[in-house]
Amino acid sequence: MSLKSTAIFSILLILLLSPSSFAGTPEERGLRVTEAVICRDVVDRTPQETGEVFPSSVGKLFAFTRIEGATGETNIKHLWFFNDRLMAEVSLPVRSANWRTYSSKRILPQWTGSWRVDITTEDGLLLKSLHFRIE
Repeated sequence: MSLKSTAIFSILLILLLSPSSFAGTPEERGLRVTEAVICRDVVDRTPQETGEVFPSSVGKLFAFTRIEGATGETNIKHLWFFNDRLMAEVSLPVRSANWRTYSSKRILPQWTGSWRVDITTEDGLLLKSLHFRIE
């Protein structure tokens, strides 16, 4: 084996055996969504007026998420989609093993149709999807 081949093989081996390769799924790492809802408001870290269908006059909605099992500080993302088009991406810190967080999105009256919020890890692994409609 030539020196160049050995170097390439060594680099590939290091990349394959790096700690990120052993990170596993969010569940294997202990990270899980234990509560997730779309709601009209969040008061004292509690979702208010949850639902799956909202009127076009709603004005603003919140995606509320409870994350459990985080080890150390990490981030999750809320990805807001309207008719499968990304409308907003919000990075949210998770600072303890039991953490509640939320994001909000202004909803214009003409944005009627199918919506979803994908809750993902910082590196894009899907944890949960919330589907709702604006009518």
